[in-house]
Amino acid sequence: MTITGPHRTDTSEDRLEKGLPERRYLPELHGVRGLALTWVVLFHLFGDGRVSGGIDIFLAVSGFLFTGMLLREAAASGGRIDVLRYYGRLVRRILVPAAIVVAATLAAGLLLAPVTQHRQLWAEARASLLYFENIELINSQLSYGAAGPDTSPFQHFWSLSVQGQFYLVWPALAIIAVIVAKRFQTSAAKVMAIMIGVVFIGSFAYAIYVGRYDQSAAYLMTTTRAWELGFGGLLALGAGTLRLPQPLRAPAGWLGLMLIISCGFVLDGGRLFPGPWALWPLLGFTLVLISAGPTGGNRDPKHTATRFLSNRPLAWIGHHAYSLYLWHWPLLIYYLEIWDLQALNLTGALIVLAVSVALAMLTYRYIEQPLQRLGKKEPTTQRRINRTTVLAGASTLIVAGFTMSAFTQPPSVDTTYGDLDPEVYPGANVVTMDGELPQVEAFPAVENVDAYQPAYLDRDCAQLPGQDPGTDEVMVCQDEDAPEHPTATIVLAGGSHAGHLEAAFKTLARKYHWEVLVVIKSGCSFGFEELPNEAMCESWNHNFIDWLHDHPADLVVTPGTRLDGPEEYIFDATPQWWEQIVETGTELLLIRGTPRNDFWTPDCLADGGTPQECGPPKEIYAEENPLLSMDLPANTHHIDLTEYVCPNIHDDTTKNCDAVVGNIMVTFDFHHFTAPFSQSLAPSIEAEMQDVVPHLLR
Repeated sequence: MTITGPHRTDTSEDRLEKGLPERRYLPELHGVRGLALTWVVLFHLFGDGRVSGGIDIFLAVSGFLFTGMLLREAAASGGRIDVLRYYGRLVRRILVPAAIVVAATLAAGLLLAPVTQHRQLWAEARASLLYFENIELINSQLSYGAAGPDTSPFQHFWSLSVQGQFYLVWPALAIIAVIVAKRFQTSAAKVMAIMIGVVFIGSFAYAIYVGRYDQSAAYLMTTTRAWELGFGGLLALGAGTLRLPQPLRAPAGWLGLMLIISCGFVLDGGRLFPGPWALWPLLGFTLVLISAGPTGGNRDPKHTATRFLSNRPLAWIGHHAYSLYLWHWPLLIYYLEIWDLQALNLTGALIVLAVSVALAMLTYRYIEQPLQRLGKKEPTTQRRINRTTVLAGASTLIVAGFTMSAFTQPPSVDTTYGDLDPEVYPGANVVTMDGELPQVEAFPAVENVDAYQPAYLDRDCAQLPGQDPGTDEVMVCQDEDAPEHPTATIVLAGGSHAGHLEAAFKTLARKYHWEVLVVIKSGCSFGFEELPNEAMCESWNHNFIDWLHDHPADLVVTPGTRLDGPEEYIFDATPQWWEQIVETGTELLLIRGTPRNDFWTPDCLADGGTPQECGPPKEIYAEENPLLSMDLPANTHHIDLTEYVCPNIHDDTTKNCDAVVGNIMVTFDFHHFTAPFSQSLAPSIEAEMQDVVPHLLR
């Protein structure tokens, strides 16, 4: 029998659309989404830093809804998606409320935060608006020596950024699935499931991999979170066939709800998610969905969890959950800022919650609902509205992005400081000055201080901190001003406290014709591998010794003690590294450590704190330099710069070292020297070196 053309077309279309997710409203899903986001808010306010698992469910719900919606449209149209309708809907439902909160958060931050944080606020506002805040957080908040505040009022936009990036990529996946399915005359749902399965497996494995060496980054990355969105997508594709037998629905539904509710109490999601333990809340989400009856949870028996999740109060919460999530975090951060608190008490949490709910109600009624009604016009009008919405949204993002970028750029300041009048700006040399120090504004200006970091930081030649694979490779910051025939090669080695002496040694290098190399791994001093999970640091230390064998030096300079705890100390393993350094044939110069603040020093000064109030505590110094009592390896020397870095060290009337010494700001963050202060240390270092390595200063 011959099959005619029309019949073949009908058969192909039937095959293409076979197994597509059914389009229908799931009240229990709406309830789960509302509960998940509300649980996030409540844990932020009352959970003492614990993670609820609600974000994991939120991402899975997004994957569930958008996979079904996009694949149905692409299959029905033969592989096309109405881009204007799709992005118009996203602009109305997601972008506009988010943009309003971003603008309000930025305005409040510019009023409340010190001027030193304004540039970072602009950067994070831009990142939140353009949906790459998770990337911005990884690059700034999680970076060693980051320029941003400790806790950003935009931090919660990381999950919305993951979601927004998903919205950009997923339509292409649905279109490809339909095209491939048509080519091979199979089901689009089957092809989509295979593609999502690949994403799921790859992302899940990557989440485990990254979580082993950098949990903080793994928590925020899109690539490690994609499997949760894929989980929701696979659930959407299988939801039509996954239905529990009637007797199991009630217990399974309640078990799922208990898994969702208990997650934050049982698991430490900050350390475990998005690894395998994130399946805990997602399994709960799955059990709830497959325990619902075929006609929806609102028609299930009253004693079931799905019926409970479909009730009107939870529906109300579901309607307001997005706005509640948007508002609660900046309100929390600014409440702490205004009252100078480290954590919320019960009263504060209730106040923040009440204001968040009020703003969420206003946002939903006067912004979200009117915008949603715009999406329900007759087709011709709707197309015009979609076109206008998308154009307006795109134009706003472009203009706002470029405008905000202008405020994120460092100011054009003259970072040359060699011509500073030493009588006015002596820096560390104030110790040897006669007469009164002139009363002038400190240099650099507090709002520009981050432009005066060590020069090597602008050259991407130092090894990154952390445990990322490959960060044990030795990188070298060459001396761009080295003489053709240097009299000595000086290597600043170890962690960043060696690097922040660059300006001092470069100043001496010009006088004595040295070559000065900066060879460091940030956050990794010799012996640091004693701390947990520092395998890359230990490996870098070994590689540095190998490098030193192959690149002979005359002197290696590195910190000798550490002042980052309750008292000054030296790692037990550190002396063995000193021994290995001098065994390469070089001499070793140990410099007594310098103290660290537990807050951003420029922020303190910008907030009106005095140099004494904003300086690091003196009590961390040992009464006697620990290096004096040690049996150091041969050819190992040490110097102590304490009296120059902290001139009031022996003043019993003060408890801190000053944040400004000799009219120069000492640090640009909470423990790294500004380049001009480092340069001012050169005469002091020269004098100390004359006593221990005089043959290098000829």
